[in-house]
Amino acid sequence: MTTSSKDVAARAGVSRSTVSQVLNGHEDRFSPETVARVKEAADGLGYRPSTAARTLARGTSDIVITLVPNITFGPRLRDFLDVLSSGLEREGYVNLLRLATATDPIEDAVLGLRPYAVVSLAPLEESDRRRLQRHGALVVEHSRAAQEHLDTAIGQRQAEHLAACGYRTIAAAVAVDAREHRFASPRAGGVHEWSLRNGLHVLPTLYVDLTHEGPAGAVAQLPEVPLGIAAYNDEVALAVLGAAQQLGRSIPDDVGIIGVDNSPLARIATPAITSIDFDIEFSARSMLRAILDHDSRFQDADAAEVERRLRVVSGRSTPPPAQV
Repeated sequence: MTTSSKDVAARAGVSRSTVSQVLNGHEDRFSPETVARVKEAADGLGYRPSTAARTLARGTSDIVITLVPNITFGPRLRDFLDVLSSGLEREGYVNLLRLATATDPIEDAVLGLRPYAVVSLAPLEESDRRRLQRHGALVVEHSRAAQEHLDTAIGQRQAEHLAACGYRTIAAAVAVDAREHRFASPRAGGVHEWSLRNGLHVLPTLYVDLTHEGPAGAVAQLPEVPLGIAAYNDEVALAVLGAAQQLGRSIPDDVGIIGVDNSPLARIATPAITSIDFDIEFSARSMLRAILDHDSRFQDADAAEVERRLRVVSGRSTPPPAQV
């Protein structure tokens, strides 16, 4: 037998209207005691509000759409999405993932779901943002400026670590794949800017084609001097590591390598790859808090804290700075 809001109202000793408002997010209109009675009655009876009715009442659904940039889908991104999705599920929301393409990340099919919120892991175009907001969706994202600042800071941290390890010649390494360049370009820029400002010799950016022969062809262009490589991510770092070893370059004496993500891939490589680590749980919980608080001001303050929490996880692909 299906439980109705009438049953919940009878058990809690309130009206059906009160049940509807409490269970549809308008708890602030009632006393804490009333809210507790309604929720206890609903839980005891196993009652869940109708999704269709809730969507009709407030104009949006219980769906959150996370737009994932069309880049390498690594294990750390999966970790982030696990934390975000499980947090949303506990609060009664469903997180749907959508691969954001350059052509049309906000199709009519997305808007047809009447999402409560859209989380974008890459900055949206202003036209897309306005379109979502016109349809009542909360938009949670880093601003373009904040994202570029964060990526620049990552490159700077990489260069700083390589310099502390004793390398006086530095190169940034990025994937040839143009889909990665939105994030790769500012990271390489951060490497160049910090290195030049601190008197290091900067080589042209190394473009690595992640194919069978591509990494060796790129690394073969490097001069036969000790140098540090700041790789766009751990995947590029692993490709450079393998190519350098294939070409007889000693790691880390001839070539030092630092990646980004602190992925399992970096930790199980031989030698283990030094990497920049994100506080994934903090980032996911910040976005979750913004969604639950319906706070579009998330954008830049939390991005600054993400930057502050960046840290270098040392592997054997660079020498320990304290011993240099």
